[in-house]
Amino acid sequence: MRPNRGLTLVLLLILLSLLPLLVFKKLYDLPKQSDIPVTLVSRAEGRVYRFGLEEYLIGVVAAEMPARFELEALKAQAVAARTLAVHRMKRFGGQGCQHFSGADICDDPAEHQAWLSEKSLRKRWPGWSFYGYYHQIRRAVQETSGIIMIYQNRPIDAVFHSTCGGATASAKDIWNNEIPYLAGVKCNFDKHSPRYYNTFFFTWADLERRFKIPGALFKKIRIESATASGRVLTVSLGRQLIKGTEFRSKLGLTSTCFAWKTTDSGLSFLVTGYGHGVGLCQYGADGLAKKGWRFYQILKYYYRGIFFSRITK
Repeated sequence: MRPNRGLTLVLLLILLSLLPLLVFKKLYDLPKQSDIPVTLVSRAEGRVYRFGLEEYLIGVVAAEMPARFELEALKAQAVAARTLAVHRMKRFGGQGCQHFSGADICDDPAEHQAWLSEKSLRKRWPGWSFYGYYHQIRRAVQETSGIIMIYQNRPIDAVFHSTCGGATASAKDIWNNEIPYLAGVKCNFDKHSPRYYNTFFFTWADLERRFKIPGALFKKIRIESATASGRVLTVSLGRQLIKGTEFRSKLGLTSTCFAWKTTDSGLSFLVTGYGHGVGLCQYGADGLAKKGWRFYQILKYYYRGIFFSRITK
């Protein structure tokens, strides 16, 4: 009896169409690790999650760094996120979450780190892209499992930002807090960031409304002090001095590295970089990864004088 070639071809096509699903299913259903328990308050979702630290980190890395980045950059982000979480958890001497006494951490980036649930990630990465991106981030977390950065035998405050714009800032310059491992470093590796340069415009009325002072004062605005890398420390408006961080916050500028031009109707700002500028520059990490740097080399560049250790329960 001759084989039915048509039927064979149909079966082959069906098998080939199911192959990606089988492969992604295998990658996605990796066994969950037994690790440090974490209680997370998700203010965005209005609920509490309880899971292991390593599983929590998948949602952090996915929320904080573009999934298309190089694997070594994602691994650097995973270590930074793990270190930051450990540094701030009560069981390791941190303050925990200020919004819920029973929680270790929250998803408010202003207090801890951003975090996204699997449901949210499926919306962000529709269709097959979810499996590819999810696996890449999970791989970055698993291949750095348990690794944290320490300084003087303590987990560091591993802060990070998107785009430094040529040089990172020191913690002393931004927060007036001298932290040896958070010193500013040169960085020419983030120029592929879409937020490297940013423009803003505010009318005199806009400025008056945001600062609650006469808009005419902004015609005499001047920089009183700045860092060597160009980040504004203080500006003067007449006799009033305003910190660069406060000025940035009230206008919603992307960083404190800014300049402006005066027009007839207001001020036009050119801002370099995105974020506070301290610690790991995420686009810089991606740029270094493209050059072949490993995650530990990237981290030791941005966090000076640190060592690596493995966290245990």
